[in-house]
Amino acid sequence: MKKFAYLLTSFFILIFSFCGCCHVEASTSTSSEKTLKIGVTMYYEYDPFTEEIRHNIEDYLLKYSQASNIDLITTVVYAGKNQLVQNDQVEDFIDKDYDAICVNLVDRTNASVIIEKAKASDTPIIFFNRELVEDDMNRFDKFYYVGAKPEESGRIQGEIVLDAWKERFEDIDLNQDGVIQYVMLEGEAGHKDAIIRSRVSVDTIIAGGVELERLGDEIANWDRQQAHTKITSLLQGYPRQIELILANDDNMALGAVDALTGFGIQTMPLVVGVNGQQEALDEIAQGLIEGTALNNASEKGRVIAKLAFSIANSGKPPKDLVLEHGKYYYVPYEKITRENINDYR
Repeated sequence: MKKFAYLLTSFFILIFSFCGCCHVEASTSTSSEKTLKIGVTMYYEYDPFTEEIRHNIEDYLLKYSQASNIDLITTVVYAGKNQLVQNDQVEDFIDKDYDAICVNLVDRTNASVIIEKAKASDTPIIFFNRELVEDDMNRFDKFYYVGAKPEESGRIQGEIVLDAWKERFEDIDLNQDGVIQYVMLEGEAGHKDAIIRSRVSVDTIIAGGVELERLGDEIANWDRQQAHTKITSLLQGYPRQIELILANDDNMALGAVDALTGFGIQTMPLVVGVNGQQEALDEIAQGLIEGTALNNASEKGRVIAKLAFSIANSGKPPKDLVLEHGKYYYVPYEKITRENINDYR
């Protein structure tokens, strides 16, 4: 009986471990004799924005394979925010002779294992949404990156605040002191986009002639519930003082709105996000969120898929895709406010 119990326990542990890094595999079948294999590893499966990118990657890969009449196997796995798990996933793709691998890095500063495995096997990798350190990108000529420039998103966030201040500063400046009291919701400690986005948004507002006073700088890890908790805690100490919340993404902006409405705030502060999540767009239309910088997940997915498919098929990027320094493709951000919200819904 003890032996049976041990075997049963081992079985369930094995099943649980398999589910912890769940994967989805899709294939297209045509009359082609050639079959391409493309692997995708995501840092986390519960991030709404990166999941939207992932859906678009799969959709466009399907279109490209059908249009080219080439069989394609696409495998998606999740690392659960664990770089060691992601290292193993990339190694598994390489061992199975995948033609190209798309990597949404867990830790952009700790990619040495992936780099060495890719170089040793001569496997092309398309990093996306978490930009590899520049020195690391230059260590192999088959590394590519698809993302967006964080400076643009920070500048757009700042411009949204400046536009609102010019139009209705008396409504925004609740204590009439000529200063905007603000809270920063940062996405992740050490994340390049979070650091730059936070700095540039503040610098843009100050450069526009508006004085700022920071009441809080909280890390909420791109998570709606964490943002809700952080803002709720700040409201205990500043129930009527917060005039602006700069969130590194829409998910945290939504969490901030949840906290404000749950706390019973009557006059909402300005809340500004990044990404262009559908729910955030709905709240912009309702006036609960002031605006966002669209991070075009559809275009990112299209470019990642096009780059991966071409490299897997021919060993080269597509000729009609212009890459900076032969490696980088940046999708421009777009400003969304109540004035143009109907163009994006």
